[in-house]
Amino acid sequence: MTDDIVFPSQAWFDEYKNKVNEDEEYADVSEGWGVDFNGDFIFKMTDMPIDDIDLDALPADLQDELDTYVDGGTGQAFVGLEDGECSEAYLIESDDEVEQGFVLTGTYDNWVELIRGNIGAVDGLMSGKFELDGDMQKVLQYSDAATLLTEDAGKVEAVFAHEEYAK
Repeated sequence: MTDDIVFPSQAWFDEYKNKVNEDEEYADVSEGWGVDFNGDFIFKMTDMPIDDIDLDALPADLQDELDTYVDGGTGQAFVGLEDGECSEAYLIESDDEVEQGFVLTGTYDNWVELIRGNIGAVDGLMSGKFELDGDMQKVLQYSDAATLLTEDAGKVEAVFAHEEYAK
């Protein structure tokens, strides 16, 4: 259907990593993040609308990713963040396979709204649309960096699987 990057996918996370690393302002405001503590994140999406997606219309690589990385409507990605850089961003099958300092969990719909810029990272936490497992004080201390990470997600030119491949 499309040659665009689809969210969620490994291609989307590859491009997200690039956007974060190209962001000089993010590098400045996140200086020190993850130094002397684990600043890596798992981004966890729950309630993914798998039943609303025409799985047969998905490109083969996206079908494979869905089969491998989504379990019971939940998908996750690891995002390595330290001292102003994103070292890694990739889909994971289980949080047991990585060491992380934080887990940010929200419904798929809330992740879509976050990426579109309709929900801010800190506002999403404070309103309960996202849950954080990790040191909330650290995140609040680096709230400007969290805001820029959200803005960088919105800079990835992508389509959303539930819209592009709707049944």
